Amino acid sequence: MKNQNLFNLLLPLNTEQLNYLNKLDSSCSNIQRAWLSGYFWKSANQISDSCTADTDRSNINNSLITIISASQTGNAKSLSQRLHEYLNKHNKKNRLINAIDYKFKKIQNEKILILIISTQGEGEPPEEAISLYKFIISKKAPNLKNLCYSIFSLGDKSYNFFCQAGKDFDKRFKELGATSLIDRFDADIEYEDAYNKWSENLLKSINNQNQHAQSFFTSSNKKNQSADLTDSFSRKNPAKAVVLANQKITGRNSIKDVYHIEIDINNLNIKYKPGDAVGIWYKNDPQLVNKIIKFCSIDSLDKVNIKNKIITIFDALTNHFELTNNTKDIVKNYVNITKNKILQNIISDEIHLEDYIANTPFIKMIHDYPEKMSSTQLLSFLRPLTPRLYSISSSQAETPNEIHITVGVIKKVISGCVYLGGSSGYLSQSLKVDDIVKIFIETNNNFRLPENPDIPIIMISSGTGIAPFRAFMQQRDNDCAKGKNWIFFGNPNFTEDFLYQIEWQQYINKGLITNMNVAWSRDQENKLYVQDKIQEHSKEIWSWIQEGAVIYICGNASNMAKDVEKTLLNIISKNGNMNLENSEEFLNDLRLNKRYKRDVY
Repeated sequence: MKNQNLFNLLLPLNTEQLNYLNKLDSSCSNIQRAWLSGYFWKSANQISDSCTADTDRSNINNSLITIISASQTGNAKSLSQRLHEYLNKHNKKNRLINAIDYKFKKIQNEKILILIISTQGEGEPPEEAISLYKFIISKKAPNLKNLCYSIFSLGDKSYNFFCQAGKDFDKRFKELGATSLIDRFDADIEYEDAYNKWSENLLKSINNQNQHAQSFFTSSNKKNQSADLTDSFSRKNPAKAVVLANQKITGRNSIKDVYHIEIDINNLNIKYKPGDAVGIWYKNDPQLVNKIIKFCSIDSLDKVNIKNKIITIFDALTNHFELTNNTKDIVKNYVNITKNKILQNIISDEIHLEDYIANTPFIKMIHDYPEKMSSTQLLSFLRPLTPRLYSISSSQAETPNEIHITVGVIKKVISGCVYLGGSSGYLSQSLKVDDIVKIFIETNNNFRLPENPDIPIIMISSGTGIAPFRAFMQQRDNDCAKGKNWIFFGNPNFTEDFLYQIEWQQYINKGLITNMNVAWSRDQENKLYVQDKIQEHSKEIWSWIQEGAVIYICGNASNMAKDVEKTLLNIISKNGNMNLENSEEFLNDLRLNKRYKRDVY
């Protein structure tokens, strides 16, 4: 009796309903009971479906803001995360999604869309946004008359195609009928103040949309966020790590200087994966700083205010400002101070100015045309120092307490004088074993090994672009992965520039590397490049693609990566019997299915 009472308590029926059900049951045959069972089951599922549909409609109506992160170096990703949290704080329901994961064919269902995007190469969108970009500019793009949007575009004014990706999206959205919430903002490398103002104005504009949209609710959807593997260290709060090794790995007669650097992360609780990058906060060469101070007739002990801290001008130039790159704005601002007639003639001709900044580092300009000025005047036109990202060339499965990077030194020789890049010069010439270097991890979830270790991969690189593939092979070796591995690598000379040659030979002997094809551009009369080697193996590459291989490209965006992509399209067209349009669609499908991945710069 006690069990019967408990059973009755658990029933979702009151006493009257239960009595009625018992009475009905006693008057029914078995066939009637079976029919009633089906009848009630159908009714229950109709109600359930209706509730689900209502819930889905409610979710659609309430998910009014979508933030798309389209990042190349991590800045757009960081700002997207901040905007997501900022809108949550103000009770605006939103979702944050990476551009490569965005279901762009459903964009017409969006009500409010926020795009935070960087630009790479010659005005191109970042790698993770290419599929979205191609869809938006295509004839397949839908009418977006119901969409309100805003764009925060990140770029670098020293490049000709400043924030071009953001400009292209903005123009196309308008062509498709979308309405801009606030004007697009094109931010230079010092973007903090601009972002803060833009996000505040964006929130005000979203609030004004309440009369057209339903209520906003606090978002709890964090499904699409990429969780950082390292919680305590970041771009703003870098770790202080010790240098374990710093060794040149190109030959003495090489036209390139490439260094292998090992960094100790023991006890720092830093985690990373193959494909990730490490950010380096570098310091400017003290000799370079002293020359700038001398040519501007400034006292090195002169005090300046940097981020509410009083420091010397020497310290400011060493740690806080970019000193190696010259830009149009720097030249123009310098002319405003110096009134130099030669420089005035240069800036009056845009083509002449572009040629001048390409061949005249900042230090050479002020050496040729020195001018006395105050510390405040000097700092007013210099750009803030920003960290440089380097692909990690090690796997923690192989070196759990170390980060390895492969650094190519940027070097120009002008009128017999050698000028080094700021970061690469610091890492190769100034940084010694046991020195401290400030670092942080920049995750790159778009350049990962396949989750299934049996899937074959094709890795294509030139120069220091080989770095992440060294990490890939270390990881696959430790995982005992059965998937085939094919490496294409290009550099000038076999004897001088075969980076990590012994390691590749060991992997070949072990059977880990299935194929390795190398292209030495200057070892013969006719230059040979990595795309030429790819073309030679057209049929076999197509066979690997048919087997499900993932293709990776790492290296220079404007030259190697473009030439390789053209070659791949040719291979697809020829072996797949497709025209150019279908070949491009095929390659784009590979990208969407995460089988064509690029890490280019």
